[in-house]
Amino acid sequence: MTPSSPQPIDGIAAPPLSSTVQAAAAPSPQSPKDSAVSQRRFLKRFIIVSIVVPYITYGLWSVYLLMVLPDPTGVYDRLIPVGTMVAVVCAVVLVSAGLFTFLRIGAADSIPLPRRRLAAIKAGGVLLPGLLLSGLTPLAIRREPAIAIIVAAPERAEEMVAPLSVTFSAQSAVDILARRQLTAEKFVWDFEGDGKMNAETADTDVTAYYDRQGQYKVALTIFLKGGATRRVSKVLTITRAVFSVDPSQPILDEPTRLSIAHLVAKKEDIEQAEWDFDGNGEIDLTTKELDVVHTFFAEGPTDVTVKVTLKTKAQQTYERSIEVLRSAPMPFPVEFFAEPEHLIGPAPFGAVFRVQTSEPVRVILWTFGDGAEARGERVGHTFAQRGAFPVTAEVRSEAGPVTKITKVVRVTEDLPLSDLTFSGSPDVRSNKISGEVPVIVDLKPRTTMPLVDFFWEAPEATSVGSTKDSVQAVYRREGTYTLWLIGQDPDGRVMRKPITVEVLPPASTVVIQMDPDGGTSPLTVRFDASETVIRNEQISGFEWTFSDEMKGAAHQQGAQVSHTFQNPGTYEITATVFTTSGKEYSSSKTIVVRAPVIDACISSSRTEGNAPLGIQFFSDCSTLGQRTTFAWDFGDGFSSDQQNPIHDFQRAGSYTVILTLHDGDSLSVSDPITITVQP
Repeated sequence: MTPSSPQPIDGIAAPPLSSTVQAAAAPSPQSPKDSAVSQRRFLKRFIIVSIVVPYITYGLWSVYLLMVLPDPTGVYDRLIPVGTMVAVVCAVVLVSAGLFTFLRIGAADSIPLPRRRLAAIKAGGVLLPGLLLSGLTPLAIRREPAIAIIVAAPERAEEMVAPLSVTFSAQSAVDILARRQLTAEKFVWDFEGDGKMNAETADTDVTAYYDRQGQYKVALTIFLKGGATRRVSKVLTITRAVFSVDPSQPILDEPTRLSIAHLVAKKEDIEQAEWDFDGNGEIDLTTKELDVVHTFFAEGPTDVTVKVTLKTKAQQTYERSIEVLRSAPMPFPVEFFAEPEHLIGPAPFGAVFRVQTSEPVRVILWTFGDGAEARGERVGHTFAQRGAFPVTAEVRSEAGPVTKITKVVRVTEDLPLSDLTFSGSPDVRSNKISGEVPVIVDLKPRTTMPLVDFFWEAPEATSVGSTKDSVQAVYRREGTYTLWLIGQDPDGRVMRKPITVEVLPPASTVVIQMDPDGGTSPLTVRFDASETVIRNEQISGFEWTFSDEMKGAAHQQGAQVSHTFQNPGTYEITATVFTTSGKEYSSSKTIVVRAPVIDACISSSRTEGNAPLGIQFFSDCSTLGQRTTFAWDFGDGFSSDQQNPIHDFQRAGSYTVILTLHDGDSLSVSDPITITVQP
């Protein structure tokens, strides 16, 4: 039977195949040699897959361990022994595989030398990452987690208004150390970062009192059982300071003391203090005294203002809202929160109310002053009519006591301001502000209508400096927020104007982080610029310069570097970022390196005896730095530079022994010990 000719494709017919070609194209039985080759190929692929998959799995496992460990919470600590064991086993396997591979390559004399070298390089390139992970992973995951100081109270940043007491806690640090079988014996606190001890406690919590605004570097030294120490610091920011009130919540018809003593350096510097006790703008008392006593006759929130004039003619005004209570403090503490913060506006006026207490609560009943009622921890209500409405929360505890707390809502007539404009920055366009992180708002409203008082609400701002008349607020997180302007005229009409704040991602920011951010010399600091963001650019490298080195000495390194400051001082660190397009971006930070704090203290094995008298002296009670040297003077013309020396007094007499410690620029001399040597 004649084979059919090939079918044409696209109208073009292929030439007919000759009988010889057809015979060659016909399948032929597979030879035993070909079958063996196919089996070897399959076996080779199977071996490769069997090695590559576990190898990649091990790499992913190591990366996961490096991401979650060290863990401050201790949740993942159980992975440390498993990760270490897996790393050791894999290291042994990889070393064995490497030796076997290189021996096979070296024994293959039939293969040309260049090919064997290439094979050895490939094998080393495959095995090296696994060996590096096996060596680095156990070391990295066993590191001690970073410890920190926690501000236990007050919990909110807006409550950081001096004078106030701040409670610090080292409990989280103790928990981290305990998981590493380290026991804390005592805690030495420095509340102002001046290197002086302010408190020494055996408890993890301590309370410090601050009467001025500013930034304070709180330092903690944890002394561990066995002599080791851990040092940690935290920057505490107190945004502003106002006059003090005692008691903090005045009682109706009872005297209250108000003081500006902590706000004025010297009493002689004050020219006068003008007090307004009821917030009506009129001066109620003018005095040169730092403390005044006043009795409040109206219950509820009262704005108290004092304008302090110094003899230099400098003036400063302090304002504080005081809640005057009808009776003694509540049976248990309850906090009343409202959104918006200022409960005043035109009808209809909507607000959300909630209370917060640590007391177990059975029920919370609400009355809104317009006949409406509700229950629950968080409620909302809309006031449709004009008027003043007392909103009362009645909190009933499970134990029986009942606490009532009230805020007043004022619903007014709308205040139209058609010519309202803003001065300052940034520009307000169509009631909207837009900018890159951080958005710093500094605005002041302007209108031709006289006697209009303005104030602001910035509930979602990262930090707020002022909300009276002008607003100063900072938004440091991306997102969309609402800034409220409230205006009120003498007739009681109110305008509430929302302004949208759009916070965009940063364009180009070189971020420098320091760990630690200060300490005593010699101080090794790790600098990290890995959070740097350069929009629409690709980073190609980093250059670091340190002001304690020779001018112009730059280090071409990565995003993370370490540097040791040998001497005390204030130094500037600059990070320069290079991009693939040839652009450069720089940022600088300053670090303060303090001289080490040392304290010489000595004791002796005995203080009297017959000549010749051998005595050992001890300096174990001293506080030492990292490079402390010892200089003993035994009073008989002999000296020693040992830490705990032994000295023989050959002649009878009375000798005074002292120890002098040196550590850089720091020096400390101990109290003397008198040694009496009898004949």
